[in-house]
Amino acid sequence: MQKLDILSYEQYKTVSDHRLLIHFKGALYQDILTELGSIIQTSMKGETKLKKIFAVFVELAQNILHYSLERIVNPDESTSGVGMIVVTERPEGYYVSSGNYISSSKIESMKEKIEFINGLSPEDKKAYYTKQLRADRPDDSKGAGVGLIDISRKSDGPLVYSIEDVPEGKSFFTLTAFFKKED
Repeated sequence: MQKLDILSYEQYKTVSDHRLLIHFKGALYQDILTELGSIIQTSMKGETKLKKIFAVFVELAQNILHYSLERIVNPDESTSGVGMIVVTERPEGYYVSSGNYISSSKIESMKEKIEFINGLSPEDKKAYYTKQLRADRPDDSKGAGVGLIDISRKSDGPLVYSIEDVPEGKSFFTLTAFFKKED
């Protein structure tokens, strides 16, 4: 039997050190979101920011579902986006992160949106959110185009992202939102 290098002690220690509440990689669709949401709600029961963390988890999962370049065809012939989503607990707070392939042609506009949102004050974010809700939906958006603003408004820090170039005109995009623990 061939040894699989998927699991190692180093990975086990990293997972333990970061107290992973959820780590999922695969196609996201409604049944999976329901199960993962249930795990989050159970494992974070009593956490005062559970509603905000859960809302951001759903928003990041929906981004993967709708915008990931990697797709699978479901039995009903609809498609689902593939990516990964991670919720971790650290002494200072919670981190909700997602990662998926995006077209390299969308990198600059994504960077600009995130940097713009990160530069807004809480009051300006609220005003921008309201303005975007009333505006026409962007052509490339499956929703009202307010997902990143909403994530930023609910989290306790700037949106943190990374973009890695990968072959075939794709990039791997990660986005992380932070939630400070209450004292």
